[in-house]
This record gives sequence, structure tokens and C-alpha cells, in this order.
Amino acid sequence: MTSFVSELKRRNVLRIAAAYAVVAWIIIEAGSVLLPTFGASESAFQTYVVVVVAGFLVSLVFAWVFEVTPEGVKLEKNVDRSASITPKTGRKLDFSIIGLLVIALAVSVTLNVTGMRDVDVPPVAAVDRLSIAVLPFTSRSTDPENQLFADGIHDDLLTRLANIAALKVISRTSVMEYRDTAKNLREIADELGVGTVLEGAVQRVGDNVRINAQLIDASTDDHIWAKTYDRQLSAVNLFAIQSEISEEITRALKATLTNDEQLRLANIPTDSLAAYNLYTQGRDNLYKRRLDTLLTARDQFEEAIALDPDYAEAYSGLADSVLLLLNNHQAISADEAFDVAETALDKALALNPDLADAHASLGLLKHKMWEETRTGDGLEEAEACFVSALELNPNNASAYMWFASTRGTQQRIEEAIELYHKSLQVDPLGKIPYANLPGLYALRGQNDDALDLYVKAVEIHPEWPTAYQNLAQHLQALGRMDEAVAWGMKGQELSTDPLGGASMVGAYIEFGEYEKILDVFSGVTTGHPMYEYGLGMEKALQADFAGAAETVENAIEGVENPRQFSLTLIAGFSMFAGDFEKARKYAELRNPEFAEDADPEIDAFNVANLIRYAFILRNLGENRRSDKLLEMALNVVRTLPRVGLGGHGIRDVQILALQGRTFQALAALREAIDEGFRGTVASNGWPLSIDPYLDSLRSEREFQAMISELDEAVAEMQQRVARAEQSGNWDELRALVESS
Repeated sequence: MTSFVSELKRRNVLRIAAAYAVVAWIIIEAGSVLLPTFGASESAFQTYVVVVVAGFLVSLVFAWVFEVTPEGVKLEKNVDRSASITPKTGRKLDFSIIGLLVIALAVSVTLNVTGMRDVDVPPVAAVDRLSIAVLPFTSRSTDPENQLFADGIHDDLLTRLANIAALKVISRTSVMEYRDTAKNLREIADELGVGTVLEGAVQRVGDNVRINAQLIDASTDDHIWAKTYDRQLSAVNLFAIQSEISEEITRALKATLTNDEQLRLANIPTDSLAAYNLYTQGRDNLYKRRLDTLLTARDQFEEAIALDPDYAEAYSGLADSVLLLLNNHQAISADEAFDVAETALDKALALNPDLADAHASLGLLKHKMWEETRTGDGLEEAEACFVSALELNPNNASAYMWFASTRGTQQRIEEAIELYHKSLQVDPLGKIPYANLPGLYALRGQNDDALDLYVKAVEIHPEWPTAYQNLAQHLQALGRMDEAVAWGMKGQELSTDPLGGASMVGAYIEFGEYEKILDVFSGVTTGHPMYEYGLGMEKALQADFAGAAETVENAIEGVENPRQFSLTLIAGFSMFAGDFEKARKYAELRNPEFAEDADPEIDAFNVANLIRYAFILRNLGENRRSDKLLEMALNVVRTLPRVGLGGHGIRDVQILALQGRTFQALAALREAIDEGFRGTVASNGWPLSIDPYLDSLRSEREFQAMISELDEAVAEMQQRVARAEQSGNWDELRALVESS
């Protein structure tokens, strides 16, 4: 034994072992930090360690069998002992080992004392495992209709899981983006911010259905839970399977399931498979937010209700469809939308008081009804509905989005932004936050941030017309009219809505190309809720303002609660027609608070109406009251951004001109032009050339010079649009946004 140990020493095997051990320790320590940085799993790190350890054995064998000589590496048995240089090599190894120990100490200090290990390799928090993305279920059938069936099961299961407060469940809009994706589970989980992923497959054969589901830890690719369900096909069995899956996932993740949640999971919404299929198809169409799909969704919900009059979810879906038809497309009258939605939601909540979607929809209804009248406690009632919806389902993205809209209307902007971001936590690729959140940033004057979000909406949802339309409106308000037309054109191409080109109208008014506006709205024909208003707009474009006011007046005749925009139109048309008594009547109907003796509350949403009302009063000889209101308006305007979707344009210039403060008005106009202002259509609806508020400035040479400057800028934009129209190539104009 002694001779064997002596031989190990002579051949430097022990020194090689010591050196390798130190090197291996350094490699393993560094790998424990670096490998997770590149997304390596725990099992990959284990393999890495095994390879390093195996290298240790290889190094010992190499040191025993081979020897380093001046002529190179040779087999030890072929080396003359008298010529061996192993003692010299051993001394070099001693110094190397000392150096390696110094390096090892430095590595240890770097990783442990400085805290690098803790920063770069955070342990997976327990809460991460409670966040789930339910990926689209696949259909194991060649029949295309069975994919719709699988989508329905996926949607319903996702909804049931979302009602469990202990879980964070990503909404349908976001997970559907990963259908047929080539991305691995880790990439998907990172993008959606979840720790676990649920995959599933549905096979429907005759009167039987098989559902496979598996829950996977995204960080390790390990299966947490998996099960296959074989049942006879019926609505009751489908809901039972979904309830079982939800409960088993909750147990597998060791999440808390309350008694109330367990009761809600056991709910059987309908025993009609046909009604269930119609409902799931309706929800699918509802999510797309297009005019044609919303109309189809309404029909499908109504058919589902006809098959099962006690289907609460179908009533809630019906309410959503009509409210979105009104809000997004003006394709239904307000009276019809409110009547249908109110009746449907009363029925839904009577059937299922714990239906979170119905509470959220009721909040939207309350908000929209308040917007039409601007009276009563509708916003507070809407808030209570959204709070109830989120208590029942803290993963309800729609409740967060609609609640944010209410907060925005209440001018609680910071809270609105926070709610939209909460919505994005459960629906990272959701459409509505990207449609509305930028406008809140614009209200704060953060126009670049708003523009970036609008562009991101286009990138995420390239087939969604609203994304392009909103971007076009913001560009119009920034004074970039040619780009607004370019993006608005794309939105119109994608839209099935006859109002789909509305985002280009402002630019065409600035260009004086009124015939193009008529072309844009050529699809608005008799029977469309906006048809009569369109006739009024057509007369206004022909400068027949008295006729325009009369046309819109006739459109609301007999309507108990006419829509707010119709009152605004009549007041404005009458003002331009010189009928200030009628203008006053409708201005006070639009904003009753203006007519009271007490000072009205003025904000960003009614300040434009207040300036118009003050102008009307001035023309009726009530100068004292007019001056007071104008000063109040000026104080508010000075707190608002100049340009962008939340910008006031040149309302300060208009007020100062009406007050006779010519020098200050001209200075403010110069400031506006320097900030990017190019026209008043975006903020007032009419061009500078006919703006009655500015009449006192028109004889001023400085004013005339600035108007010429604006006219030249608008003409250049008009020429760029004309070139794009002739070539059919809008890419150059659209590219300006991405480079700005």
C-alpha cells in the first residue's frame, strides 16, 4: 500500500487530483450562477455537474497512464525513470494549486459576499407556481367544427379557474395568441409572467368526449399534474370535468379554495349542449371586437337563450354584445342597447347573483347610461359593480378595463392607469388597454409614451382596425395629418364598419377635401343609427348650418334622453348659423350646470363646451357672465397639454381673443405652432378659416403670417397624401411614426 501511495505521489496523480478539484469547484460555482441566466433548468445544471465530476476520474486516469516529458506526452511505461522530470512538474503544480486556491477564494467572495448569487439566481417564489396560462386546447379530430368545440371547453375552464382568488390566470385574449406557436413553454411563461402552464386536448367521437389535461412547471418542464377524462358527451358532463380539473389543479398547486369558490365551481350553467355551443361561439365572436363578429355574437346569445331561458351566462354575453355595438361602432341606438342590456343583466343576476361577468357588464351599462345624460350617480353605481365583479373574480380583465374607463371619466387618471396595468397583468396581450391606456398618457401630456403604446398595439394586433384608427386620431391631434390618413386608411381597409374611416375625417377637413369625407361614409345608409346625423354633417360641410341643425334636431325628435353628441352638434351648428337662442338652448341641455347661477365645475371634458357657451352668451349681450366663464375656462386650459389626443389645441388663444387680449393671444398662437399645432379640427371640429372665436385677430398682420405658415404646412402634408394615393404606397408615411 505504501509503495502504491508513493507511486501516486511520484506520478503527480495526487497533485493533479487537488488541482482538478479546485478547478471543478470554480467551474461548478460559476455554472450555478451563469447557467440559469441562459434559461437552463435544474436538470440541465445537474447534468453539468455530473460531466464535471466525470472529468475528475478522467484526469486521474490520464495522470497515472501518461507523463509529461521534454519531448511531449508519453505513456508512463515508456519513460526512462532516470530521465523523468516529474519532480520538476510537481513543483509547478504546487504553485498552480496555490494560484487556483487564490482564484477560488476570489470567486467565493464575488458570488457570496457581494450577493451576486442572490441577485442573478432568485429562487422561484411560491406565488409563481400559482400563476397559470391555459394554452389553447387542441382538437384531435379532422372536423374543423370540433376545434370550435375545443375552444369552448378551453374558454369555460379558463373562466372557472379565473374565479379562484388564489390563482393568477391569464385571460383568453393573451393565451390564444399562442395557438400553433413554435415557442417552448419557458418562453411562453416568461412572456406571460406565469410559473405554470396548462395544456389540453379534446377528442370528440360520436356521443363521447375525451379530454386530456396536464399542468407543467414552466421553469423545469416537470409535470405537476396530468389526467385523462372519458365521458359521455353532455353539457352536464363537460361542466363536471371542468370543475374537477379546476379543483385538482388547485390541490396540486396547494392553493386555497374557499367554500364559496367550490360552490361556484360546481355550478352547471345549462344542461343544453346546443345552447352551450352557441354561447361559446358567441363568446369567441365577442372577443374579436369587430362589427360583424359582434352582430353575430348577439344572434348567437339570443339563440342560446331561446334554447335555455335560464342560461345566466348567455344573458350576460347578450348585454356585452349590444353595449359594445353601441360603444365601439355606433351600430345600435342607445335606447335599444340600454333596454336590451338592462333586461338581460337583471335576468342574469337573478339566475346567478355570483356571476362576476354580469356584475362587470352592469358596471359598463351604468357608465354608458351616465355618459348619455351626465346626471345622477351612474359612475358611483358603476364603481360598485366593478368592485363586486373583482371580489368574485380577481382575474376579470374586463372588469379592470371598464373600471379604468370609469376612473378616467372621473379624472382619477393615476388610478385609471393603475387599473389598466392590473388588467395587463392578467391579460398581457389584451386589446382594450392598448386602445385606451395611451389616451390617459396623452391627457398627462406624455405624447411620446402614448404614441409608443399605439404603435405597440398595431404590432401586437396587426389585424385589429381599432389599433390603426386610434393611432391615426393621435397623429391628427399631434398635427401630423398626412400620417393620420396613412394609418387611418389601413384601419378602414381592415374594418367591416361603415364608420371605419372616421379617423381620417379630421385631416380631410383640414385639407378642404370634403368629397372624400362623403366617400368615407358612403356605407352609412338608411337604417344605420348614424344616418340622420350624417345628413346633418353633409349639410354642414356645404355651409348650410341652419339646415344641419334642423336635420339633427329632427333625428332626436321624440327621444326622451337624446345622446350627448347630438346636443353638441345642434348647439354648434346653430352657433355657426347665427341662431344663438337655439344654440343656448341646446348648450344648456348638453351642460345644465352652465345655466345655473353658481360657478360650474370645469374640467378637461367640458371646457370646450364652456368656451362655446361663453361665446353664445357674448352674442346674446351677457358679457359679464361670458367674461367670468372665459376666465374660469382659461385657468383649466392652462393645466392641459397643447397637442396630442388629450390636447386643447389653441383654446387659450381663442379665449384670449374673445377677451380682447390680442398681444397675448398672438403670443400663445406662436407658442402653439412651435409645439406642433397645425389645425383646430382635432380639438374643435372646425377649421381655423371659419373659427368665430378668432375673428378679432384676423386683421392682425402677425396673425395672417402665422395662418400662412400653417396653411403651407398643411398643404405640404396634403401633397404627400396625394402622392401616396397616386402610387398606392403608404409605407413611407407610416414609417415616419416608427422613426420618430
